[in-house]
Amino acid sequence: MSLDHVKRTFEEAGRRDPLYAVLTDHAQRDRKWDRDAFFETGEREIATVVQYLGTLSTSVARARALDFGCGVGRLTLALSRYFEMVVGVDISSSMVTAAEAFNTQTARVRYIVNDGDDLRQFGDASFDFIYSNLTLQHVPPAAALSYIAEFVRLLRPGGVACFQLCIGPLILPGTWSAFMYKVRREWFRRFWKRLRGRIPYEMHFVARSQVEESVLSAGGRIIDVVDVSKVKNGSNLRFAVSTAA
Repeated sequence: MSLDHVKRTFEEAGRRDPLYAVLTDHAQRDRKWDRDAFFETGEREIATVVQYLGTLSTSVARARALDFGCGVGRLTLALSRYFEMVVGVDISSSMVTAAEAFNTQTARVRYIVNDGDDLRQFGDASFDFIYSNLTLQHVPPAAALSYIAEFVRLLRPGGVACFQLCIGPLILPGTWSAFMYKVRREWFRRFWKRLRGRIPYEMHFVARSQVEESVLSAGGRIIDVVDVSKVKNGSNLRFAVSTAA
């Protein structure tokens, strides 16, 4: 699957207003984010996530972590406080360049551009922890499900992947509903965003059953699901996934 349109969007965002593109607070548009305040949000988020990991039924080693959709490293740098090595991956080279510039404190972080719908540049069982937030919702459903399967492949035994994505009804490929989904969620949304002078990022959803199938087919198991919806219950979920027992 080509993700060229997604890559172009976030290449533009990385050049134009990278912090706002990563954490969309409308009061901070046009480079108004204070750098320290921006990265502090990442520290708070990861502290909460690490605390959450302690409540799960598996003990996560602290050797290697992956921040998928790292942007400028908001969460990557925060993860480096808890893991020996953290790899941040993003589809946008402009975002990765910005992330490298922001990292002036630690050698425990590495940033990599990945613009395909897989993570083949990493070997099996490469990471103890994988985290992704506010990323999978911006790529088409087929790519999101491919990445989820890759998360399972990359987990070491006992490792955990936590990822958030938007949830919606099941839409079967090749149907009229699938065509209209593409029109609305990709073509029209990009056009409307550009017409308003905004960054033309897409917003996607997948069916919960598809997430479950992707995890199971890859040899993983879902160990917890948290509803992080702000408006409609069940519309935004965070999954915790581990390797099969």
